[in-house]
Amino acid sequence: MSEEIKITAAANVEIPAYLALKEKGFEVYWKRTDNDKEYWYAEKDELHFMAEGPIELLGVIGVYELRGHNWKASDSEIDEFMEKYNK
Repeated sequence: MSEEIKITAAANVEIPAYLALKEKGFEVYWKRTDNDKEYWYAEKDELHFMAEGPIELLGVIGVYELRGHNWKASDSEIDEFMEKYNK
């Protein structure tokens, strides 16, 4: 029987997320803005992604990898989501 896996987006997942990004071949870096806001960036070829941390960055890349250039939700997908979760 396989072992149940539970992972929560928390501090102990930041470095594994960063390592996963590197394994996917992305150049990863971060910058702090003048108002002390931190942004993480991942770049590979013509792909450029930005998020507030490595976990979110990995998620944004996952969205692109699954949905491609047409990553945005359609009106019907938005309506379905809102109906299900906006109660």
